[in-house]
Amino acid sequence: MKNIAVKLAIYAFVITVVWTLIEHTLGYNTSNHEVGQYTRILTALLYYYFIARAIWLKRKQQNGSLTFSQGFKTGATISILYGSLVTFWFAFYAEVINPQYQPTLLAFERSKLEAVHASPETIAIKMKQLEMSSGGSITSYLLLFAFMTIFGLVITLVATAILRRKNIAGEIKKVG
Repeated sequence: MKNIAVKLAIYAFVITVVWTLIEHTLGYNTSNHEVGQYTRILTALLYYYFIARAIWLKRKQQNGSLTFSQGFKTGATISILYGSLVTFWFAFYAEVINPQYQPTLLAFERSKLEAVHASPETIAIKMKQLEMSSGGSITSYLLLFAFMTIFGLVITLVATAILRRKNIAGEIKKVG
């Protein structure tokens, strides 16, 4: 596969699917949200790493040269592709494989809020926010896609700003 961004988006997606199934088997998305609240972060961090890696590999592929538009295009490709794939995956996971994900997550988060004696108003607000972001509706999955893509684009902007370089060899040929 020639396109680095597509290849790394697919790698990140496959790892996300496998990791989610491991979490499911271990109960991290059902009965052990105490651990799951931390393990779910790992695939997002891996996704952000793959964005920076794709941009770095693009620069390496071009003999150390990378324009801002080339870096942004690479990062945007991985962000949109991965965001789309994981949105469909998490919708399938939450609706078909583990329909108890949202109810058990809501119960876990409610118990945490009650343990710190949060007010009923605060609990209601947090539960509504969590319901909207944890699946179960088209809106929640659209939000998932939007946030995955937007955060990916932020990482893209930072990585591209850091990794962009002019083609030094080309500059020397122009001068000489």
